Amino acid sequence: MPKSPSTQVSGTLVTDVQDVVADEQEELEEQGIIDRQAQQQLRFALMQSGEVTVLATGGIVNFGLNKLNGSCGIKGWQWMFIVQGAITAFIGILTYWWMVDFPENANKSFMFLNEEESEIAANRIEKDRGDVEPDEFSWTKVLVHAKDPKIYGFCVLYFLQNLVSTSLSYFLPIILQGGMGFSSDKAILLSAPPYYYSVIPAILSSLIGDKYQLRGPIITFNSICLIVGFCMLGFSDQVTVRYIGTYLATGAYVANWAGMATYQANNIVGQWKRVFTAAAVTAFNGAGGIAGSFIVRQPEAPRYMTAIWVSIG
Repeated sequence: MPKSPSTQVSGTLVTDVQDVVADEQEELEEQGIIDRQAQQQLRFALMQSGEVTVLATGGIVNFGLNKLNGSCGIKGWQWMFIVQGAITAFIGILTYWWMVDFPENANKSFMFLNEEESEIAANRIEKDRGDVEPDEFSWTKVLVHAKDPKIYGFCVLYFLQNLVSTSLSYFLPIILQGGMGFSSDKAILLSAPPYYYSVIPAILSSLIGDKYQLRGPIITFNSICLIVGFCMLGFSDQVTVRYIGTYLATGAYVANWAGMATYQANNIVGQWKRVFTAAAVTAFNGAGGIAGSFIVRQPEAPRYMTAIWVSIG
């Protein structure tokens, strides 16, 4: 039976609207404003790369600020607190207006999405994982997920990750000075390049992970690189080899932050399960940081074998 002209017109209008919406969504995807689970690791890697770049640059800035020791009657370490504290406070004030709301309300955020783009973003997330609409809170809905042993697997991963991260990031200058014989100034400066390098494996591994939808194998590969790096750092007699080991180890654990965050985001479904997982992971992550601050022991210089074996394990 042939369609009436009005039906044909209506069908054409619906098709045109769908095409417009698809074009809008494609444009938002190209701009990187909204992303699905298949694209998250690169986003996490870019965020982590920014963090480690700032961390590395901060070390160099601290080197310069320490040279101001005695200037205006202020010690070098006091200059570090004043300058970096002032910058942090200023950015913190800006973020009060700068922080972006949830996708369904993102059109209300400062210079972010318009109302139509916000609706597209919310629809895309709803299609991807089906939880745009907030669920009513109850402790039962949260605590029921404590029975899932897989969550504690994520917690262990984050505990071990931050243990290695803390031990290496905070004590790398000490390792370079006490373990490799560099002066204090050179140790501060040489601690920065491994973090600049870490941006490369973080982004490369994330591109591969997103393209082929691999999370576990990427994390495993980075962990193997971490073990190799710590073996070079702990068991070689050549300073050059040991220093290269810090590159491998740093690049591996920085890349794994993105891999693990995406692994968690892709596999934890449901608003309150994500809430419980985030709380548990945060607690274990903090505990790993505390443990990592105790494994680099000054009396064990220049090898620091406790830190080496714990990190390899």
